[in-house]
Amino acid sequence: LSVALSGTVLSRCPACARNFANLHCNNICSPDQSLFTNVTRIVNRTTAQGTPQLAVIEYQCFYGQDFAD
Repeated sequence: LSVALSGTVLSRCPACARNFANLHCNNICSPDQSLFTNVTRIVNRTTAQGTPQLAVIEYQCFYGQDFAD
């Protein structure tokens, strides 16, 4: 998912675009992901270099009310 693409889609509402980007970045980059993320679906895949690895394709996030507000 590209944050820039979502920004284009949400450009009519700058606050919505900022909130979406903040949520996306928190989901992807937070060092505390294990505190609010539950992985619910993974698949086996092979990298371009031929290395097998697991890939997360579905997860649930749980946020506190303060973060949601």
